[in-house]
Amino acid sequence: MQGALAACEDWKSEGMACAGRLLRQPRYNVSMRREWKSMKKMALIIRLSLMMFILLVWTSQARTEGFPVKSLPSVGNSLSEYIPSGWIVGDQASGDLNGDGIPDLAAILVQGGPDFNLNKADDEPQRALIVLMGKDKDKFTLAGINDKLLQCKGCGGIKESVGISIKKGVIIVSQMSGSREFAIETWRFRYDPRTQRFVTIGRDLETGDGMRGTGKIESFNYLTGQKMTENYRYDDSGEHKIATSTKKETGPRETSFIEDVKPSY
Repeated sequence: MQGALAACEDWKSEGMACAGRLLRQPRYNVSMRREWKSMKKMALIIRLSLMMFILLVWTSQARTEGFPVKSLPSVGNSLSEYIPSGWIVGDQASGDLNGDGIPDLAAILVQGGPDFNLNKADDEPQRALIVLMGKDKDKFTLAGINDKLLQCKGCGGIKESVGISIKKGVIIVSQMSGSREFAIETWRFRYDPRTQRFVTIGRDLETGDGMRGTGKIESFNYLTGQKMTENYRYDDSGEHKIATSTKKETGPRETSFIEDVKPSY
C-alpha cells in the first residue's frame, strides 16, 4: 500500500483523496486490495495471539491461587471454621503437638461438597494440609498450611491414597500413587519452639514394582543428616519384605518449614 500511495505527487496535502483515486485505477486496485487483505489477516493474528495470552495468564493465576489461604481465620472455635466454601475434610488427626497438654489438630482438606463444581474447575479436586494449635477455652490458631504437597484427587492412579496421623507429637503425612509401579512418600513434621513453626524432620520415599515384587526405600533424617537406602523383595507369600541390600550415607540436614515442602515426584 505504501508503494501505491507513493504514486500521489503530494500525499500530505491530498491525503485520502489521492488514495480514493488510486483505488479506482485498475493498475493499483488489485495490488492495494491484496495488501489490505494481508494487513487485515495480520491484525486478526495479532488479536487472536493477544486473546490467547490473556487467557493463559488468567488460567495460570486461577490455578496459582489454589487453596484460599487469605480466607482462613487466624483464631477459630473448631476445625469447621477453617474449611473454605467448596472444600471438605478428607482426613484428620488429633494430638498434642507442642507439649502444652492441649489437643491440636492436623487435617487434609479436599475440594468437594455442594459448593464445588468439578465441571467448572481448572484442575482435578485439589488437596491442602492445615495444622491448628489448640488454645484455652476451645480455641484454635492457624499454625501451618501447605497446598502444594499433596496430589490432587484422582491424580494418583489405581493405588491412590492420602492419609495423616499424629504420633508422639509428630505429624505424619503419607501419600501413595501408581498401579503396577508405585510410589509412597511419607513426611514427618514437628513443632519447633524457637521459630514457633512446624519443620520437616524426616521423609521416606518408597518406589517399587508390584508385579516383580521388588522395591527400594530411601529414608532421610533431616535432624541428623543421615540417609538410609534399602532394596528389598517380597518372600514367596508376597506378604513380607526381605532386604537385599542396605546402604547408609550422609544426607542433607534441611529442616524446611511445612509451608515450603513439595513432593519429590
